[in-house]
Amino acid sequence: MDGIVREALQGLSGIVGDKFLSDQATLVKRPTKEQLVKLLKSSPPDQGRSLEDVVKEFEDILSYRFNVNHPRFYAFVPSAASPLSWLGDVISTAFNNYAGSSESGSGICAVEESIIRWVAEKFGLPPSAGGQFVSGASLACLTALTVARDQLVEDHMRTKATAYVTEETHFCIAKALRITGLLKHQIRSVPCNAGFQMDPESLRRAITQDIENGSKPYVVITTCGSTSTGSIDPLDAIADIAAEHGMWMHVDAAYGGSVAFCESRRNLLQGIGRADSIAWDPHKWFFQTYGCSVVLFKDKSHPRESFATTAHFLRDVEDGYVENPFNFGIELTRPARHMRLWFSLQILGTDMIDRMTLRGFELSDLVQTELSKLSEWEIVTPSNMAVINFRFNPPGKSAEAIDEINSLVSQRMAAQNIAVVLTTRIRGVVCLRMCTINPQTTDDDIRDIIDALDRNARLVSKGIID
Repeated sequence: MDGIVREALQGLSGIVGDKFLSDQATLVKRPTKEQLVKLLKSSPPDQGRSLEDVVKEFEDILSYRFNVNHPRFYAFVPSAASPLSWLGDVISTAFNNYAGSSESGSGICAVEESIIRWVAEKFGLPPSAGGQFVSGASLACLTALTVARDQLVEDHMRTKATAYVTEETHFCIAKALRITGLLKHQIRSVPCNAGFQMDPESLRRAITQDIENGSKPYVVITTCGSTSTGSIDPLDAIADIAAEHGMWMHVDAAYGGSVAFCESRRNLLQGIGRADSIAWDPHKWFFQTYGCSVVLFKDKSHPRESFATTAHFLRDVEDGYVENPFNFGIELTRPARHMRLWFSLQILGTDMIDRMTLRGFELSDLVQTELSKLSEWEIVTPSNMAVINFRFNPPGKSAEAIDEINSLVSQRMAAQNIAVVLTTRIRGVVCLRMCTINPQTTDDDIRDIIDALDRNARLVSKGIID
């Protein structure tokens, strides 16, 4: 057994390292139907196989993917992970320390608390703030919204509780609210303004109407960097309204929160420090591998009131100098998710992270500049938080034909292995969308992609008949 492990470790740099550093050829690879059926029907062997065979099959399985780390992948919010992040995660996972108890993992728990304190300061939260690392924004938002309910909604008012979102709110919020006990009719969708931001006056009217109808408004969920457009809700104005009505303001800053660490752009997050809770994903615009997320609270005692528990077999590992993390969140069994971030920050330094984050803004601005040089291209939403939406809009075509042209252009770009630029729908029309947060993307990449988009759009347009 030890020999097998040593052999695997010796080959680790070739198996994984080369993939990060040189395997940028294929953007999208899908299994054939036969390959997928084989995987679905597979089961563990009775007798062990050779390491070489298993590693080869492992690589094949992992190769069926969207290459989200590729500098020409712009769909969704890419995870442009630094190799330093996975290396830190490999080392941390190898030790397999338990991060739920400060007694069993005193070093990692102390480091987690120190990182949380630093992150909270960057967001402008008060010294009373706290939080922890979780798997992703879905769990971060669920944790925060559970605490919001427990702090503000009496048991007998749960059927009257109301929460406020917009059409730009990420769909993980609806899941979290349902899990915390809200039914669909208890979730209000507030209209957005022309900038795809929650409209404060519409929010105020909705809250007033709900109070008059006997409901219990208790939480407003704001967005700091929407997935579709990069929009940021007017946090200060919404915080004022929440304070007037004794409500909780949660900020979903899953990707946009990273701007707090970019000195020249952090003013875009004005008001985020007034949040009662914040969700942030370092595995998005902070260059970490998946599974690295943060939930923060203005008052670190609040989550303890929702989650603190114990058992008779824990009597020897009760809180020491650092409190047990399992008392501040949903999970009991917790890996040291934060150590990959600690590792990355120690090697790169915050100045480098600042420059890497700023690069996303520069790239989306370049996309807009290059598109503006071309005829028949429309900027649907301008460059904002490293996100831009646009479409080819030639004259003489029906709305349906233009939607189809842009959809086909997206498909052709991926099929030609040029770039992954998927579509979204903005104000009823199909748009091409780019999220340019990968610092490995070059200016030449952007210019080549815009040229290819234009070339494909004009070819497709000639084949579309109204």
